[in-house]
Amino acid sequence: MVTKTVHLVRHGSHVLPPGVLAGRLSGVKLSDAGREQAYRAAERLAKAGPVDAVQCSPLERTCETAIIIAERLGLVPVQVDALVEISFGGWTGSSFEELEEREDWRRWNHFRSGTRPPGGETMAEVQARALRHMETLADGSATVLVSHCDVIRALLTHWLGMPTDLLLRLEIAPASISTVEIGPWGPRILRINEEA
Repeated sequence: MVTKTVHLVRHGSHVLPPGVLAGRLSGVKLSDAGREQAYRAAERLAKAGPVDAVQCSPLERTCETAIIIAERLGLVPVQVDALVEISFGGWTGSSFEELEEREDWRRWNHFRSGTRPPGGETMAEVQARALRHMETLADGSATVLVSHCDVIRALLTHWLGMPTDLLLRLEIAPASISTVEIGPWGPRILRINEEA
């Protein structure tokens, strides 16, 4: 098996006010600050070495981030459903202030491995779909995957051998880059949450 390199990029900051759970809401675009973050990430990736492909979640904020990065790298981004944000079900669009009053939200943030958002996905389901997608990436390739905070955390916790219950210990800032090499020896994490 030849090494493949994966650059995990969180989308830039979006237009919703702080404290709102965007989830899979449609129409959530990048803010001006988010576009600037994406341009800086694109410059950083351009200096990191050749990239063969840019893929992204189909949500607007990830697509916009991916377009900025892909244009800088001379590529065309491809949307991939496996990279979409976790489904937060009935919590989608709620404020964190409202959610803090809910016992199921508090349980979710302490026991991700055994809790499901109402009508949504478990972390195990998110992790499994993202890992299945990793298997489709070509050996010897370098790919930028533009996704969401919890999707990136789910992948990193797997590769770090951490339970998903501890994923909140990983900070994944807007437009940050986390890079992993996957080879015959397994995964080797080169950077986590690097901000351009």
